Amino acid sequence: MKTILVTGGAGHVGSHIIEQLVKDPNNKVISLDNYFNGSKENHITGAEYREGHTKDIDKLILETPDVVFHLGEYARIAPSFDDIEKVFEMNTIGTFAVVEFCKKRKVGKLVYAASSTKFATNGQERFANPYSFTKANNVDLINNYGEWCRKNSNSDFKFDYAICYFYNAFGPNEKGEGKYGTLIAKFQQLYLEGKPFTVNKPGTQKRNFTYVGDLARGMILAAEKGHGDGYTLNNKKAYSIIEIAQAFGGPIEYKDGYPGRQDSGDTPIQDKARTELGWETTVDILDYIKDFIKTHPRNK
Repeated sequence: MKTILVTGGAGHVGSHIIEQLVKDPNNKVISLDNYFNGSKENHITGAEYREGHTKDIDKLILETPDVVFHLGEYARIAPSFDDIEKVFEMNTIGTFAVVEFCKKRKVGKLVYAASSTKFATNGQERFANPYSFTKANNVDLINNYGEWCRKNSNSDFKFDYAICYFYNAFGPNEKGEGKYGTLIAKFQQLYLEGKPFTVNKPGTQKRNFTYVGDLARGMILAAEKGHGDGYTLNNKKAYSIIEIAQAFGGPIEYKDGYPGRQDSGDTPIQDKARTELGWETTVDILDYIKDFIKTHPRNK
C-alpha cells in the first residue's frame, strides 16, 4: 500500500492525477486543497479529501506519504498582478511548507508542477509577473534543497524530487468563468453562447496547449522513474490564440489587455520527459475543439 498526497487535488490537473492513481487498489490517495480555484465537483470516488492551506500541511496531514504531488498553488498569470499577496502566500509560503514537510517526514519523492513561463523570453519572463516569479523561485528552492540535503553530513535524508513543467492545460474539469478561467474553457462558453471570441492583442502569441490527461500521466511517470529537474510536458505543436479562436469558428474581437507571456516555444524545449519517461502527448487541441463542436450545438 502506497500513501500518496496530491496538493490541489480538486483542481484541473490534480483531479486527473487522482483519477489515474485511484485505479490502483494499492494506492491510498489523499487530496489537500484550499478550494481557492479547485471544486468539490472534481472529487474522485476512492480518494480522501481534506480542506486546508498548504502552509498548514504539517497539521493537516498526519500520515507520511510515499509520494507528494504538489500542484496546490496560485496558477494564473494576468490576475496575479491584482493578487500579489495571495500569490506569495500560496506559492512561496505554502510551497516552502510543503518542502519542509517532505524533509521532516522523509517523504519518498516530491513531484512539483512548475510553469513553462520560466523558459520564455530566454528566461526573462520569470520576472514579468508575480505568478511566473514565484513559480521560478520555487524551482530554485527545490533544486537547492536537494543540494543542501546532500551536503548536510548530519542528516541521512536524501531529498528525491522531480520537477515537471506545464504548458497550457486543457480538457475536462477546466473552468471558464470569472477572472481565473482558462482560455479554452472561456472560448467554449463563448462558442455555446454564440458570442465573439475576445482576444488580447496582438493574438499572434503562440501556446503549446497540452491535454490534461497527458499532463497527469507525465506527473505520475515522473514519480515512478524521474529524478531532478527538466521534465517539460508539452505538445510540440504551438498554435496562436487567433488560430484557436478560428478553430471554434470566430468571429474575433480584439481588445487591449495583458497578453501573457511571450511565445511558449521561443526557447528550446528539453526532451527529458520523452527520452527518460517514455512520455508523449495523445490529444491535439485542434482535434479536441473539433470534437467539442461536433457534440455541442451552438446557439445562434
